[in-house]
Amino acid sequence: MAIPPVPIEQLIREFGPRPQYEPPGGWQNQGDPDRLVDTHCCFCGQQCGITLKVKDNRVVGFEPREDFPFNRGKLCPKGVKRYLQ
Repeated sequence: MAIPPVPIEQLIREFGPRPQYEPPGGWQNQGDPDRLVDTHCCFCGQQCGITLKVKDNRVVGFEPREDFPFNRGKLCPKGVKRYLQ
């Protein structure tokens, strides 16, 4: 196994978050969104349907759209990773 040039902890800090690691300060509840906005993911050519959760005019989360014919409630790894950041 190769040894990374920097410690694993530094890689996690710089390139996280990962679901198995708690972010600095812990997970925070954003509360209920003010509104939901139907749109699509723009991070690859598939254009999966998503619903953005907006609170105080900021995106605080998202969900894949169940009613969108292409992705039917699922997302590719690119879309999931982008919105976890």
